[in-house]
Amino acid sequence: MADGGDLPAVRSGGRKKYVRFSDEIGAAICARVEAGESLSRVCRGPEMPHATTVYDWAREYPAFGHSLGQAMRTARIGRRMVDRAKAAARLAAGRDRRGRWSTFTPELGREICERIANGESLKAVGQDPTMPCAATILRWAAVYPEFGDEYAHARQLMADLLFDEAREVALEATPATVWADRLRFDTIRWMTARMAPKKYCERIVVEAGIAARRAEEDDWERQPMTVIVKRFSDVTPEEEAEADATEARYERLGRGRR
Repeated sequence: MADGGDLPAVRSGGRKKYVRFSDEIGAAICARVEAGESLSRVCRGPEMPHATTVYDWAREYPAFGHSLGQAMRTARIGRRMVDRAKAAARLAAGRDRRGRWSTFTPELGREICERIANGESLKAVGQDPTMPCAATILRWAAVYPEFGDEYAHARQLMADLLFDEAREVALEATPATVWADRLRFDTIRWMTARMAPKKYCERIVVEAGIAARRAEEDDWERQPMTVIVKRFSDVTPEEEAEADATEARYERLGRGRR
């Protein structure tokens, strides 16, 4: 990971101080998160940045972002294992009167995930007499880490299926059904973007010239900024050329104002 010396110091929350990124502070944050502390609690320290700054660092430095993600996952699994141990202790002591013990099995979990990946909704799976209800499935996803990962992956696979379904809805639309089909298409698109946001969600990526950053601290906010919009649907070559021309025109206008 870089030491962050080429980037501007980031103001930390409401405190009048600046915290720069370094390998040492990144490792300290990951270690405390992995030990079970929440990120908000870690960032309350006098020498720590604001939580928003930490997330910015995670996007700016991929190695730190990967380490932070692994630390959060380890802490989450640890909390689940502690909860399971407490539940087992209550059951052994005869103090668990909340109903029978869980009927979860890895085979049942895989069957649920396969049905979701093939396009069935969680509500439809829960209404099957041979399956647990939707609330039980969601609870299993929170209690059993392996099943939780499989469930999240099944949702991402379902997003690919919904993406193809949106295309079929658009191709089958007629002048008489276009408004109803538009509602169906927008609903499917919204669900797809929420299930796999990194792949299908509309995003706005802001890039501010790194090479020219902090030449002078007071002038940093006036550096050129590029805004890139990634759309959900494909763009024709003519539309792409028009968008490039518009972007170049706005860039020239921005430079003229400076």
